[in-house]
Amino acid sequence: ALLCATYLSIALIDLGLDKFYYILAGGKKFATFPDLISQIGIGGSYLVLAVLYLVWFLGIDRRATVLTFGEILKKTAAFWLIAFISYPLGNDVYLYLHSGLMNLSGVNPFITRAALFSSELSPFVDWGQTSTYGPISQFLFTISAAILSIHPILAIYVFKVFCLILHLFNGYLVWQRLPIEDGNPLFNRDKIAIAYLVNPLLLMEQVGSAHIDVLVSTSAIVLVASLAKQRYWLSVIALWGGFLSKTIPLIWVPLVAIFLIRHRRWYLLLNAVLASLGVILVLSASELPGLAAWSSLLNPGVTGQFQASLHTIARFGLDLVRIFVPGSIGMSQQQIILLMLTRLTLLWFAGFYALTAWRACRQRSYLYQDLVEDIGWVTLVLLLFATPWLMPWYASIVLTIAALIPRARLFGLTSLAFGLSSSAQYLLQGHSSLKGLVSIGIPLLVLLMGAKILKVNSIEEVKSPRSEEQLLLGDGQHHSEETIRL
Repeated sequence: ALLCATYLSIALIDLGLDKFYYILAGGKKFATFPDLISQIGIGGSYLVLAVLYLVWFLGIDRRATVLTFGEILKKTAAFWLIAFISYPLGNDVYLYLHSGLMNLSGVNPFITRAALFSSELSPFVDWGQTSTYGPISQFLFTISAAILSIHPILAIYVFKVFCLILHLFNGYLVWQRLPIEDGNPLFNRDKIAIAYLVNPLLLMEQVGSAHIDVLVSTSAIVLVASLAKQRYWLSVIALWGGFLSKTIPLIWVPLVAIFLIRHRRWYLLLNAVLASLGVILVLSASELPGLAAWSSLLNPGVTGQFQASLHTIARFGLDLVRIFVPGSIGMSQQQIILLMLTRLTLLWFAGFYALTAWRACRQRSYLYQDLVEDIGWVTLVLLLFATPWLMPWYASIVLTIAALIPRARLFGLTSLAFGLSSSAQYLLQGHSSLKGLVSIGIPLLVLLMGAKILKVNSIEEVKSPRSEEQLLLGDGQHHSEETIRL
C-alpha cells in the first residue's frame, strides 16, 4: 500500500506541475487528465489503494494494546505526508485561490461570477459561477491567496497545510470521541482512528486535492462530540460552522431540532433561533447581501447538469432510446424528462427525510447515537439517490460520520462501499453512465445484501442463547434496531 501511495503521489506531482506550466504558457485547459495513460496510472493506482485499504480494514486485528494519539500519528505519518506532498488533482484549488483573490480585491464572490473577475489564475478556472463556499471557507481561501504574490504553487501548499491540520485534528477528535472499550475488540478506538487517518479517499480528496469538505467533516465531528457531552450550544455553532463552509449540514438542522425538542431544551432552542436570526442579519448586511447571494451557496450552477449519478444512468437510457428509436425523443424532451426525474428524486428524498423525522418523533427514547445515525442515513441517501451532480469527494462526509458510530455496521459497510465506488470515478473518467452505475450500484448492492445478512443474524441471535459478551455489548439488539430503521 505504501508503494502504491508513493507512486500515486509522484504521478500526481508530475501531472500537476506539467499542467500548471503548460496552461500558464497558453496551453489548452483540461479538467482532470490530458490523456488515457495518466488517467489509467492515477485512477488505477488510486482504486488499487482503495481496495487494499478495504482488505486491510476488514481483516484488521482490533485487539491491539491502547495507544496514545502521538503513537497513532507516528504509525500513519508516511501516508498523510505522502498525501500532503502530492499535487491536487483537478482545478478546484485554483478556484479557491481565485475566490481568495476576489476577496482581497474587494470583489464579493457571492455576487460576482468567477468568470467576470480576471486574475493570474483565470486560465485555470473552469467554473465561472458565483461562489458556493461560505464565509468560513472564503476566510481560508483569502489567507492562502495572499501568498500568490510569492508563487501560486506555494499558495496551494499553504492551503494544503490548513487541510492537513484539519484532517489530523479530525482524526484526533474521532479518537478522543470513541470510548476505549478494551473488552470489545470489534470497536477499538485506536484502530478506527488509524483507519480514519489513512483512508485513501479522505487523504486523496481532503488532503491531496485539498477539497474544502474537510471543514464539513470537522463540523460533523464537533457536532457529535458536543451532543454526546450535552454541550448543545456548541452543537448549534458546529452546524453554523458547517453551513458557512459548505451547505450540506443544512439538512441536519431539522433532525437536531427534533432531538433538542425531544430532550425539552426549549430555552436553548429559542436562543438558538434568535442567535441564528442575528447571524443571518449580520451576513445579509455584509458578505451575503440579498437573496441571490444566499442562493449562491446552494450551487445553482449545476442545475440541469449530471455527473456519476442516478440521473446519468437515466440519461444513458434515454440516449439509447433516441439511437434505436429515431424521432421518438428529442433533445429538449430528454432534458425535460431528466429535470422531472430530478424533481421526483428530490421529492422521494423529502419523503424519506419526513419518515426519518417522524420515526425520531415517535421513538420511545431518541438518544444522540440515534440522531447521528439518522444524520448519516439522510446524507447518504441524498448523495446516492437525489444528487444529480455527484463528485468523488462527496463520500468523505459519510465516511466521517461512519467513523463516529462504529456500532452502526450496515451504515458503516455502505459508507465504505460508497467510498470505494467514488474512488473508481477517476479510472472511469469519460464514461459518465458507467461511472453512475458503479457509484450508485456498488453501495446499493452492499446495502441490500448487508440488510439481509444483518436481519438473518439478528433473528438467529434472538433464537439462540446469547453469550455473556454479547449481553454486555448488546450487538444483537443493535442489529435489530438497524433492521427496523431500514
